[in-house]
Amino acid sequence: MLDWSGDVVYEALGSYIDDLHGSVFIGTARGRVILYRNGTYNLTPAENPPFLNIFYRDGMLCISGVWSEGKETEAVMIRMVPSGMEVRDNVIYLTFKPRKGGIVMVALYGNEGLAKTLESVVSECREYRENERIISSRVSR
Repeated sequence: MLDWSGDVVYEALGSYIDDLHGSVFIGTARGRVILYRNGTYNLTPAENPPFLNIFYRDGMLCISGVWSEGKETEAVMIRMVPSGMEVRDNVIYLTFKPRKGGIVMVALYGNEGLAKTLESVVSECREYRENERIISSRVSR
């Protein structure tokens, strides 16, 4: 479900706070999120990637970030089971296939330690899609 209704920033912050106490913190890294569905949508800035926080909860990865761009505050949040992971040129690529179609690609600019941790966490994720969620303040543009 891709949602841009309501106040996405507050929803992403609320999710982050929930994840702090109900999840396993995996790490933080600068990253980009792109949605490929009937076009290409940058869910995060391409030029100055924000910090994204990564958690593991209920068999899914939870990735959230809040940043400022000019006078606007923006946010993204993903809660899904990853469909794949690859590390190329020191960039960690996570892919997700939302049940409503398309592909979400997350590129994390992390270190080797984060890549190894994510590799083991991704193997623990299970096919649990009931609470799958994507929110973005950039989609409605």
